[in-house]
Amino acid sequence: MIERRIYGDGAEAAKTAFAPAERATRAEVEAAIAGFVEQPLLRALLDATSSSVLVLNRERQILVGNAVLMATFGVDDVRRIEGLRPGEALGCIHAWACPGGCGTAPQCSVCGAVLAVLESQQTGACVERECLLTVQRGDRIEAHELSVRASQLEIGGRTYTIVGLTDVGPERRRSALERVFLHDISNTIGALVNLSRVIAAVAPPDLGDASRRLEVLTHRLQREISDHRVLNQAENGTLEVACAPVEPAAVLETAAELLADHPVARNRRLEVLPRDGLPRVVSDESLLVRILVNMMKNALEATPEGGTVRAWAEPASPGPGCVWSVWSERPIEPRVALQIFKRSFSTKPGRGRGLGTFSMKLIGERYLGGAVGFTSDTDTGTTFTIRLPP
Repeated sequence: MIERRIYGDGAEAAKTAFAPAERATRAEVEAAIAGFVEQPLLRALLDATSSSVLVLNRERQILVGNAVLMATFGVDDVRRIEGLRPGEALGCIHAWACPGGCGTAPQCSVCGAVLAVLESQQTGACVERECLLTVQRGDRIEAHELSVRASQLEIGGRTYTIVGLTDVGPERRRSALERVFLHDISNTIGALVNLSRVIAAVAPPDLGDASRRLEVLTHRLQREISDHRVLNQAENGTLEVACAPVEPAAVLETAAELLADHPVARNRRLEVLPRDGLPRVVSDESLLVRILVNMMKNALEATPEGGTVRAWAEPASPGPGCVWSVWSERPIEPRVALQIFKRSFSTKPGRGRGLGTFSMKLIGERYLGGAVGFTSDTDTGTTFTIRLPP
């Protein structure tokens, strides 16, 4: 059985397969801790961060851990981890594979945490690496995907290594699951759309309305799934833009047609004001239609039954280009207007809302190079606009 030496008091340094095995003595560790805790502001800053943070000495031994670290990894008393190295404190299955402890086993040569700490200590730079940490807790094995960020801090002649640990595993698993889900469900919906077309073509007269309704609903579901995928790509920076000459009036008509049978348009009128002779603009028609559909949906939702929403396109003034506008009668409350383009902000209850206006701004400005905005007051109602260059 490997003897686990935490401090370097009177002990010869163990052999190592990777990082230096030398450890500071207990007195040296305690002196370094005292030098750090004399800075109450630094301690407060550590506890204010939302990530797990460790403060290490040159020998990679823990001096201080913040509250998030203790809660995340089940540490009930910070004194229990003082003098340990990160893998030893967190329960890494390789931490004591060699007598030198964390950092000295062959497996440690590919550990992002050790690599980040060593590189930061050698260069003085802030270094970020990925660490796939496998932890043993009793008879249970846990896997953590961590983003590790190491930097150097000098206080009173001593140099400390600050290590931030962020668990990126849940977000990565969510993204992977979402990609698989969207891919599989898109294939299923595509098959349903094709089937609905066949049914509509061969359905007897008494089933004509039902078959057409099925076709409309499958198309709508297909589009909503596509909208979700496009928003994900836009946020991730992977959205591809395919620009071509666009007829301003035609995209308005296309957007309005997509909402013709939508529940938000029931008992409400969506009026597209004609305007001939508008010059073409070069843009991604599919993305522009999505933005206009969102504008129209929001306007229809804000309009009482029997009301009217108007949409039109006109030349930009001043300057070249085109402006598309969607108007509704109801004004937006000033406090709501301040947050209208924030992600997840919505006046409607429930989670998962507030993406429509956010996506309009994101796609319209970052990807189409336009300007998305709105005006609203009690006299003239609310008008959302997108302006695109020629």
